[in-house]
Amino acid sequence: MLKFIGLFLKNLGRNKVRTGLTAMAVIVLVAIYTLATTVTDTINQMLAAHSSQSRLIVREKWIMPSQFPIRYVSKIAEVEGVDDWTAWHFYAGYVDDAGHAGAGLATRMDNLREMHPGLDDLDPALIEAVEADKTGALVGQWIMNQLDARVGQKFTVRSFTHLGEDLEFKIVGVLPSDIWARNFFFREDYYQEALGEKDHVNIVWLRTADEKTGRRVAAEVEQLFENAPAKLRVETESAGVGRFLGRTSTVVHLINMVVAILLIDMVVVLSNSINMTVRERRREMAILKILGFQPRFILLMIVGEAVTVGALGGLFGAGLAWGASVLNLAGYFPMRIDFLLQFPIPARFLLHGFVVGALVGFLGSIIPAWNARKVQVVEAFSNVG
Repeated sequence: MLKFIGLFLKNLGRNKVRTGLTAMAVIVLVAIYTLATTVTDTINQMLAAHSSQSRLIVREKWIMPSQFPIRYVSKIAEVEGVDDWTAWHFYAGYVDDAGHAGAGLATRMDNLREMHPGLDDLDPALIEAVEADKTGALVGQWIMNQLDARVGQKFTVRSFTHLGEDLEFKIVGVLPSDIWARNFFFREDYYQEALGEKDHVNIVWLRTADEKTGRRVAAEVEQLFENAPAKLRVETESAGVGRFLGRTSTVVHLINMVVAILLIDMVVVLSNSINMTVRERRREMAILKILGFQPRFILLMIVGEAVTVGALGGLFGAGLAWGASVLNLAGYFPMRIDFLLQFPIPARFLLHGFVVGALVGFLGSIIPAWNARKVQVVEAFSNVG
């Protein structure tokens, strides 16, 4: 076995040029694959996080962005089957001089954890901190990175939803979920008093016991305001988010097609490279047989070389993509890449790249390795004169 391992390492080093070109191809393809997969993974996580059938979105039926009288809220909350509710007031703008935008949501603080997915683990002390400071805000990690901010720091939002109405906030905590990375939550009364907007609300969220109750509540709320000046539309969270991301889903399907093509390309590139290597090493395979190596050892050697090159290439390719994402988030690139800000690559994709590279190496080497094990000694030396 030790002899076999030594021979395997020797052969891997002997074919430096071919191995290097193959590894480069895998590195580039896995890096692209990692970027594409990150996009689909991020979007799917968003859809999964907002897949509830018992949370309802109440919005104005005809106006976008939604806005309806705040006096409706008390009537909506009193509908039988509504277990809890909260309201959203939109306030978005630039959080720094570089033009990075954040979306603020003025809302109730007392049930923030219960009414927002991903905030179940939010420390109650942070909510108390917001309630103790009218300008307090709970800020997403992406915004924190752009501001290079710490808890306790103040920042001003130059609003583009309320032109000329710039507000100052004090960071009292960081939101624990990536779902809200580009958002910040702050007190509803601060929004109303600072902007003089006490008559309208943008969206109301309702929580019901189950899907059946949710459908009944939705129908009842819509019926309640059927003849009102501002008609309402009520839909489940999953339906609302799905509709909002409808165009995005098409993009996801296209990206998935690209990912599939990339995987096929990786297998074909690796297989062709190994085929050429096997043809060049026919005499070597024959000599191994003369020395007593069984066909299965030759097969394992070829597959092992391919899996090793594929795995290391995949790890390096994913590492390049992840490293670029980390440096971009930290602001070490001369020009920040917005794509990587929107879809940062998690460290877990390093293992993902390693596994994908190894799998591609395995699939790409099966046929060439099977052919290599069948090399005949007589045929390999038939042209030797």
